[in-house]
Amino acid sequence: MKKLILLAVVLFGANIAVLSAQENALPRDLLIDESVAVVDEDAAADAKASARRLLQQQPRVLRKQSFPELRQKRYMPAAQAVSRTQAAPFGLIWGASIADTKNQGVKLTSVEQKDYANSFAARDLPKAVEDFERVDVTFGQEDELWRIIAYGHLLDDDASASKVLRLYKIYAGLLTRKYGHAEEFFTPARIEETVKDERGRDAVIKKEAPLGNPDFLAQLQSGAAELYSTYYNEEVGAALSVNVDGDGKSYIVIDYKNLKILQSRENETLDAL
Repeated sequence: MKKLILLAVVLFGANIAVLSAQENALPRDLLIDESVAVVDEDAAADAKASARRLLQQQPRVLRKQSFPELRQKRYMPAAQAVSRTQAAPFGLIWGASIADTKNQGVKLTSVEQKDYANSFAARDLPKAVEDFERVDVTFGQEDELWRIIAYGHLLDDDASASKVLRLYKIYAGLLTRKYGHAEEFFTPARIEETVKDERGRDAVIKKEAPLGNPDFLAQLQSGAAELYSTYYNEEVGAALSVNVDGDGKSYIVIDYKNLKILQSRENETLDAL
């Protein structure tokens, strides 16, 4: 049989799960009413691949979402769309307008982010987290909150980047519990090493430097090494990355995107064509 039952795996299938949040953990645990979709194996593979492409975008590379990347063989008509207003990280509300977010007591200061319209630095969050120095939010031209990006405090780290790696592992575990489907991407730096060949002569070989090696901080700073991971459920995708600024300070970034809102925007366009 080429048919299978997927429970809450296809991000952009015909049915969208309804999301709510508990208030006792960060990221907050979600209560999900799971929908069941019957699709063939090829359609399931296409959906997973599309989700992976979306979530692998680096937080520090603020690129515009591309509707063709989200397009699937099947889509939900706009008439069947459920409410986009759902609980979001830091006590925010997915789909909320700028005015609604300000009414929560959140202070918004406009920031320029290329290709991300109506972006703001958000302060006085309902559920702030001390590990993060800054949280930016994006409402888009449609004036509905669809992206949240949180920047960790700058750390005075050691050469192995042990402090930021410890923080990364903590939040990787939390995001796995919250969203699931964890996938890590590590690009190691290539380093040279002198070894003896079979005749006892010195020979230089290239090898991959392991995670947390004695020069890992510098490798991250130069871009020779890269570490990030992605997570997703039916509603939200998150990307967690390790970064180092020009002064050698390390920090983590979590980039959240509401996948349901992105898909719904495309569905509305398709319905109008």
